[in-house]
Amino acid sequence: MTQPNPGSLTSERLPSIGVLWLMLRLVLIVVVLTASAHRPATGLETTVAVWPPGPSAGQWLQRVLIEPWLRWDTEYYVKIATRGYRLDDGTAQFHPLFPWAGRGIGYVLGGNMGAGLLVVSSVCGLLFLYAFERLAQLDLPAAIARRASVFLLHAPLAFILFTPYTESMFLLCSVTALLMARRGSWWMAGVAGGLAVLTRQQGIFLLVPLAWEFWEWSGREWRNVAQHWPKAFSLGLIPAGLLFWVTFRAIALGDVAFELNRPRTWIYGLMISNTATRVVPEQEFVMPWRALQAALDHPRPTTRVDLILGSLFLLMLAAGARFLWRLRPSYLLYSGVIILVSFSYFTGYWQPYMGLPRHCFLAFPLFLPLAAWADRPKLIMAMLGIGLIGLMALAFFYSAHSLWVP
Repeated sequence: MTQPNPGSLTSERLPSIGVLWLMLRLVLIVVVLTASAHRPATGLETTVAVWPPGPSAGQWLQRVLIEPWLRWDTEYYVKIATRGYRLDDGTAQFHPLFPWAGRGIGYVLGGNMGAGLLVVSSVCGLLFLYAFERLAQLDLPAAIARRASVFLLHAPLAFILFTPYTESMFLLCSVTALLMARRGSWWMAGVAGGLAVLTRQQGIFLLVPLAWEFWEWSGREWRNVAQHWPKAFSLGLIPAGLLFWVTFRAIALGDVAFELNRPRTWIYGLMISNTATRVVPEQEFVMPWRALQAALDHPRPTTRVDLILGSLFLLMLAAGARFLWRLRPSYLLYSGVIILVSFSYFTGYWQPYMGLPRHCFLAFPLFLPLAAWADRPKLIMAMLGIGLIGLMALAFFYSAHSLWVP
């Protein structure tokens, strides 16, 4: 009788990913509530105590469950969901799908846009974990696929899946696009890719892995690509998503302006927004070594944290590149593009790599080789424990507005 593999046995003993997600949600509620109690940031946090419950149950629940999460970019999403886009408040740089979805759920919840955004990101985060595991199962044993989703959920940057941020929705759209491509459902893949573009700028880079998957699906024969040209056009839905956003900004906001002889204006006039400097005063795409040199020359505490966490993803890419190429080249292409773009995004000499770790976190296939290699029970538990500590720490810093700017 064959003895079970220790790593497989450990994975089988792990609870369902949904149960783990719920447990972490409860833990992080306590973490951010602690940060909120020590460093309140909103008017309601200042006036309503965490304990005992106030005379208004609704206000107290809002203060305990919603307010500690309304930090950083969430303020812009709430503005968009509440009053729409404007050119004078920096909201024009944020893609629309997430705040629009939050607006819809917010109306169902009685006009509470913060709660609507939190519900949308939470549901998308949970669905992403399930979809990621299904995608992994196409190439890996079920135990390793489960381990990959568990490792991802316990990564320090996974705290962003629980915040009212766009990462959960983007990751759900991205993994769905790849999953549909693997199944040969090209129009569904194109729709998911288009929705990813409407969530974050990085969605346009899904063209790279999906084009490769179509090439594989066509047997790497140009005549087969030509034969299935209607399905190939489905990939056009990805740039179509960007075109919709650009058209909306042009008509509703008058925010599209660029010069043909200045490529930098193509990026900010089309893909982002010319008003983006209202959010981050200095930002541009440069060669990654230039941004890295600036970060090394200005080692502020937040920059050190950005570099350390970003370097972990760079290490995961370097160590797992060969594995991913053999597993599925499209996964390596997607991860490589995401990491390259993340390290090329320069946000000024004061804080050169603002948001670097969570941008790298979008390269979710990097957790596949990690799950395949870590097959010893003690190693698995050590990684989960360290990851959980980091996840809780970053959630605390996020809510406390200290040390690290996501």
